[in-house]
Amino acid sequence: MITRHHAIDAAILLLLGTIAFLGFDDTYAGWTYLIAGVAGLALGIAIAFVGRGQPIVVLAVGLLAAFFVLGGAVALHGLGGLSVLPVPDTIGTLADNSVNGWKRLLTTLPPVDGGALLTIPYILGLVTGCIGFAMAVRTKAALPPVLVSLLLMAGVILLGVQDPSKTALLGALFGAIAIGWLCIRGQRARALGAGGRRISRTTLGVALCVGAAGLAFLVGPFLPGLAPERTVLRGEIEPPFNVGKYPSPLAGYRVYTKGYQTPEDDKRLYEKDLFSVSGLPEGTRIRVAAMDSYDGTVWRAANDSGTSNGADDTFQKISSTLRNPLADGKQVRGTITIGDDFGGVWVPLPTALTHISFDGPDSDSFRYNLATSTGVLPAALKPGDSYSFSASVSDENVGEKSEPWSGGSPIGDEAAQFQALASEYAGGGDSPMTNALAVAEKLKEEGTYTDGEPPNQQYPAGHSLRRLADFTAKGGQLAGNDEQYAALMAVLANQVGVPARVVLGAVVGSDGVVQGKDMHAWVELRMSDGSWATLDWSEFMNTEKPPEQNAPQPEELVTGKVVPPPAPVRPPATSGDPLDESVNQKANSRPDGFTLPGWLVAVFTYVGLPILLVAAVCGAIIGAKLWRRHRRRTQGTAVARLSGGWRETLDHARDHGVGTPAGATRREQAAVLSGDPGLEGASGLALLTDTTMFGEAGPDDDEVEAFWEQVGTLRTSLSDSRTRWQRIRAAINPLSLLPARLLGKR
Repeated sequence: MITRHHAIDAAILLLLGTIAFLGFDDTYAGWTYLIAGVAGLALGIAIAFVGRGQPIVVLAVGLLAAFFVLGGAVALHGLGGLSVLPVPDTIGTLADNSVNGWKRLLTTLPPVDGGALLTIPYILGLVTGCIGFAMAVRTKAALPPVLVSLLLMAGVILLGVQDPSKTALLGALFGAIAIGWLCIRGQRARALGAGGRRISRTTLGVALCVGAAGLAFLVGPFLPGLAPERTVLRGEIEPPFNVGKYPSPLAGYRVYTKGYQTPEDDKRLYEKDLFSVSGLPEGTRIRVAAMDSYDGTVWRAANDSGTSNGADDTFQKISSTLRNPLADGKQVRGTITIGDDFGGVWVPLPTALTHISFDGPDSDSFRYNLATSTGVLPAALKPGDSYSFSASVSDENVGEKSEPWSGGSPIGDEAAQFQALASEYAGGGDSPMTNALAVAEKLKEEGTYTDGEPPNQQYPAGHSLRRLADFTAKGGQLAGNDEQYAALMAVLANQVGVPARVVLGAVVGSDGVVQGKDMHAWVELRMSDGSWATLDWSEFMNTEKPPEQNAPQPEELVTGKVVPPPAPVRPPATSGDPLDESVNQKANSRPDGFTLPGWLVAVFTYVGLPILLVAAVCGAIIGAKLWRRHRRRTQGTAVARLSGGWRETLDHARDHGVGTPAGATRREQAAVLSGDPGLEGASGLALLTDTTMFGEAGPDDDEVEAFWEQVGTLRTSLSDSRTRWQRIRAAINPLSLLPARLLGKR
C-alpha cells in the first residue's frame, strides 16, 4: 500500500525529472520527447514501487520488460504500422537505438524530429524513475534519490546543445525543488517533533530554497569564472562521417564542358539536363559543393576545416527541420528533381537550408554542413529523385570596402610558392580586400578560356600545385577553364590575406533547368563578421577570350621549387564521383567468404546479448560473494576471522530477506534471526562468537576453523529451508554487497 511519504517522493521525483527533460527543448522538435521522458519516469517509479523489498535483479528484469513491451507505444508510436506493439521489428528498433541512438542523437543537427530517437528520453526516464524511487523507499538517507535526479539533469545537459533557452530558469527551479526534497527527507529521517515546530521548520526550509533559487537566477550569470558556453558531448565528439572519402567535384569539372570527349555520346553533359529547379526565383545560386580545404592537389570539402567553432563545420545528420545560423536572408521554398544525366553524392541546394524532405532517395544517410551550406547523400542521387526544401537565400557580393576575416586562412603552407605571384598581381593595394579584387581583375584581363578541346589539347584538366604553376608560368599564357581560375583565385586570395574557398554550382535560369553549360565555379571570400561573400566567376574569368594560337612556350615556373606531379585524376563520369559508382557498388556488394544468416545474427544481437549481459552481472555478484567469504575466512587475525564469520552469517541472512538492526549487539541480532525457521541456531552461534572473542586466551586457529564450520552449517540450514527459486534469488541478490548503513539494517 502506498503511503504519504511514498506519494511525496514519487511526485517530487516526477517533477524534477520533468524539469530536467525540458532541457531537451532545443534538441528535439515538438513535445514528443517530453511525453516519452515523463512516461518513462512514471513507469520506472511504478516498477520500483511494485518491486519494493525485492532483489535488485527483479527491478532490472522489470525495466527490461517495460522497455521492450511498452517502448513501442511510448517512443515509436509516431512511426505508424505495428510499431506500438512489441513485434520483432519494434523490439529490434528499440534494441538498436538503445545502443546506437546516443551516437545518432549527438551527430544529428538539432532539432531532431524524434521518431526512433525518442528511445533516448524514454530510457533515461525509465532508469531514473526506477533507481530514484527505489533509493527513496529503500534508504533513509536524504541524498541518494536527489542525486539520481541530478544525474538525469546532467545527462540531459551533456546530450543537449550549447545554447539552450531558459537554462537559468530551469536550473534555479530544479535546484529549489531538489533542496526542498533534501529538507523533507532529512526532516523525515530525524523524526522531529510534531505540531507547530515541524510546520515552522518546513516553512523556513521552503523560504530558504526559494531565496537561494532567486539569488542563483539573478546573480549566478555574473559570477567570475563562468564560461560563455557550457560543455556538451555534441561539441566534443567527432561525427562518424568522413566526407574526405568522396572525390572533389571541382576535379571533375571538365565533364560539364563543351569540349569534353568520351567514347559514349550520352556522357557529354554540356547540353544535357542535369536537374530542374522549381519554386526559386531566377538568379538564385544553387551550390553543388563548397570546397574549403586545399592540400596541394585538389580543393575539397573538409569535414572540419577549422573555419567555424564546434560541430557546425562538420557534416552531420539532420532532421526535416534545422536551425541554421546563416538563415537571415529571403525565405524561399522549392523543389529539385534530378535528371537522367546527374548523380553522385553531392546534393544541389541553395544557401542556408532550413528544411528538406526527400521523395525517393535514402534520406536517412543525408549529411549537411552548416558552415559551407553543402549537402551530401552517401546513398547517392539517382535519376528521377526529387526533394523539397526551404532555405534562406542571400547573395552578398564582395566590395572594395569590405573588411576580410582576420582569423586565419583555410589553407596552410601548401601554396606558399604563389606568394610572389599574389603580390605581383595585387599591385600593392592599401587593404587585403583591395589586393584580392586586383588579383581578380588581373586574372580576367590576362587570362584566356579553354576547355582543352582541339586545338588546345596542351591545356589539361586539374588544379594541383604543378598544374597551377604551369598555368601561371612566365612567358606563357593563362589558359584554362573554371577549375583552374577558381582554384588559383582562391589560392591567391588566401596569399594576400583574405580567406577564400571554391564553390561549384549554377545560377537558376528562367526555365529552372540546369544543364552542363550552366555549371560554374566561383569563389567566396570571408568577411570580418564571419559571413562569406560571393566573388562571381565573371569577376576573375573571361569566358569569351580563347587562347592565342602558336603562343610562346613558358620559360620558367613562378618559383624554383620543384613540385612533384600529383597522381592523375580521371575526370568523373558524373558530377560527384570520378569513379564508376556502379562498379564500386558491385565490388563492395560481393560476399567475402562465409557469412552468418541474418536471422541468426538478429537472434544473437537482440536475444543472446541481453541474456549474456544478465548472466555476466549475476556471475559477477556470485563471484564477489565467494571472494568475500574466502577473504573473511582466511585473511586477518583470528579475532578478525571470527568476526568475519558472524558478518557472513548476517549477510547470508540478508540475502534471504532476513535483516537485523545495524546498531544492535550480536545477541540482539541473533534474537531477530532466530525467528526464522532456518536460523534457529543463530543464538548459540552469537554466544559462541562472544565467548571465543572475549575469552582470556583469545581464539586460536583451530577454534576459528571450528567456528566457521558452524557458520557453514547454519548457512546450509537457512538455504535448505527455502525453495529452489528463493535460493537462486538469494545467490544473485546484491543487497549484502552494499553497506548496511544505507539500508538502516544489517
